[in-house]
Amino acid sequence: MGKYEPLAAHLQGVESDSWVADFAELEEVLGFSLPPSAHRYREWWANQRGGGHSQAKGWQDADWKVWDVDLAGKRVEFRRKRSSLRGVDADHDFSDEELLRRASVYLGTTDRAKIVHEALKALCAREAGRRLARLGGTMPGLQAPPRRHFE
Repeated sequence: MGKYEPLAAHLQGVESDSWVADFAELEEVLGFSLPPSAHRYREWWANQRGGGHSQAKGWQDADWKVWDVDLAGKRVEFRRKRSSLRGVDADHDFSDEELLRRASVYLGTTDRAKIVHEALKALCAREAGRRLARLGGTMPGLQAPPRRHFE
């Protein structure tokens, strides 16, 4: 039994599609205290798969994901993955207002024009990189030197 299986079991029993808990309530469900990193780092709550992320495995095994974390208020919101409800990937189902809210947190501004500007810069950089890669990278004419054959 994994360390965070009590959380998975609890989430499976939640009837609504969202569960908001303060850290103390979550610790009660788990039966142990959250590590200091959960109180300090938003990244601890990332919906990651793979090695070293047993906490994420706990909620993801129950088909839930962390939707929002308030470190100052010591609260976390879990939402049921839409894929388990409707066959839709929930990671691509944000409203414009939700995207703006999240971007304002990341960028530290509520200025809509600045948020849109940064988003467009990021989009252009990403697409330019993709196109460059399709053309063969930054040096498409580069040829590898011939291999030396030793006898």
